[in-house]
Amino acid sequence: MAILENKIVLSLEDLEENLGAQKFRKFVVDSEDGFLRKIDDISGYIFSHEKIRAVFVSGPTSSGKTTFADRLVSRLTTMGKSALRLSLDDYYNMNQVEHDSDGRPDYESLRAIDNEKAVADIRKLLAGETVALQEFDFQRRIQVCASESPAKALHKEGLLLVEGLHGLSLDIAGQIPRDEWVGIFIMPWAEIVADRRLFDSKDIRMLRRIVRDGRHRGAHALATLDYWPMVLSSEQRCFDEYLKNADFYVNSMLAYESMIVAPLAWMDISDAISRFECDLLEPSVFLSKISSQKPFADLDLALASANKLLRDLARIPAVNPAFVPDHSILNEFL
Repeated sequence: MAILENKIVLSLEDLEENLGAQKFRKFVVDSEDGFLRKIDDISGYIFSHEKIRAVFVSGPTSSGKTTFADRLVSRLTTMGKSALRLSLDDYYNMNQVEHDSDGRPDYESLRAIDNEKAVADIRKLLAGETVALQEFDFQRRIQVCASESPAKALHKEGLLLVEGLHGLSLDIAGQIPRDEWVGIFIMPWAEIVADRRLFDSKDIRMLRRIVRDGRHRGAHALATLDYWPMVLSSEQRCFDEYLKNADFYVNSMLAYESMIVAPLAWMDISDAISRFECDLLEPSVFLSKISSQKPFADLDLALASANKLLRDLARIPAVNPAFVPDHSILNEFL
């Protein structure tokens, strides 16, 4: 069982002390190096255990699962181990989506994943078969036809890395013999404090998701905030189980990241509020794609959250995103 450890606690003073081009570059390097060392440690463990055929990476939304899995694949490849990543997000089953009392669709539950198809593909790949993997288009929120996706095969001694919120569900990972897989739970675990706590781990993920959704998934900031209560509610039901099923925990918080993400989130939220005030705000993409009769689940609640966030985000020093290195996990959101 993995345990949450090495929580990062940063004050505004800590952030301000690292301002200035030279200081901030060192701040970035130190933060990134710590994360890369964790990848090296886990890669070494996997490489030294020849019986391991699969790695399951789990964690709540906006934890960096995809980029972490890609970095692990890259590191293992340089060590001479063939590896392939499979994303459970590509197995969304939009026909089995449930809703909360406010009409929010639950895209986070295990029922929203075609886990039978996912497990079938995992078994085929581990058996050396060539598989046309599924692909989900998040901009259009539709399943791409399998015939349009490139076929993939795994080397007979290769490793399969499966990443997704439910990667450590026993309905998925548990279908493979336990001594043949390793489980990794990844999540940012941190706090940013001033005269009070400004942001906790859930907030950090929410800010990452606001920035990501606006750039990669066609959702403005108020749509993400309107959907966020469903995210937290659904994740909470499986958080403890998946952490228990993991062998390793990875803290994906980078000490410098708030100085990059916070100002971007502030701009995204400000833009959405401005469009709302001008009566130009588009309905929530999370509801509109399921033919909902409501443009939002609870827009008043989302607006209240947005205005509080603006006040707190304005206190975080802003730094140019150009400082983020190409290999950083932050690029998954930027």
